[in-house]
Amino acid sequence: MFTYRTQIRLKDTDATGVLYFSEQYKFALEAFEEFLKDRGFPWCVLMESPFLFPVVHCEAEYKAPLRVGDPLEVTLVVARVGTSSVTLECAFRDPERDIAVGSTRIVHVAVDRNSRQTVPIPDFLRPILESGLNAGVELKD
Repeated sequence: MFTYRTQIRLKDTDATGVLYFSEQYKFALEAFEEFLKDRGFPWCVLMESPFLFPVVHCEAEYKAPLRVGDPLEVTLVVARVGTSSVTLECAFRDPERDIAVGSTRIVHVAVDRNSRQTVPIPDFLRPILESGLNAGVELKD
């Protein structure tokens, strides 16, 4: 389990000042980048590797609004590491109000940069991903 903390900024909101729906995915991806960095693996290394790691499935749930200035805690767990894919789950909380505000589930798949064909997750990345496996931990609402 890994926790990323941030704050809602004006650029993250819609015209009503509430978190714009797609920004929840952005925060989940930021948490994943920080998770990799925390384990000594900068995300930028993937940009220079012979494989890509695109999102192939994502889903989100929105439970309570977030507004400009609200703090945000994103708790990330690696739910599954397959042969060529990884499933990440994030729980979003407002720590000041002590409430769950949302969740995401995102699946990435490893593909060859040139052929765009699915490939196994590279050996150098697999142990890093497996270090985040939830080991029975459930994200609480």
